[in-house]
Amino acid sequence: MTDFTRSPTASDAQTDAHTAGGDPTEDDGSVVLLHVEPDARSAELLAAFAERFADGFAVLSVDGMGAALDAVGAVDCVVTEQRLPDGSGVELVERLRERGSDVPVAFHTTCRERETESRALDAGADAYFSKRPERGQYDRILERLRGLVGDDAGNVRPATTVAPSAAESSASEE
Repeated sequence: MTDFTRSPTASDAQTDAHTAGGDPTEDDGSVVLLHVEPDARSAELLAAFAERFADGFAVLSVDGMGAALDAVGAVDCVVTEQRLPDGSGVELVERLRERGSDVPVAFHTTCRERETESRALDAGADAYFSKRPERGQYDRILERLRGLVGDDAGNVRPATTVAPSAAESSASEE
């Protein structure tokens, strides 16, 4: 993996805020997840959940497409919001695929329109999750990413939309 380092700016304030335990790009066996999320509270929630409940994940949070494109070489997977201050999640996936990156990408977004979901999957996203105020959503996202990152290079899984089940909704998540 390459080392991703750049000077922090005001808009990048959350970039390193969720990397408890040091640099998430250091090779300690963790899956390094790039979270592209302009809302600081949402970024904090995923990072806190991963730290407390999901062994083997290190979260690097950035707030936009530009920062994500700069950081993607140092990560194993990406979770993105559709609505970004400097573009969209669909544009991010398109740019990644144009560059030849096959990094797994999952959407976790407030954008629930079927058309947007279809565009994301057509662009090369691997999964699409709608943000909902329910238990189990982070479990489902991280489980899906763990499966994608753990896949052999020749074993391609189809892109999916993941709907919550009643059993998963009762999982313990903060």
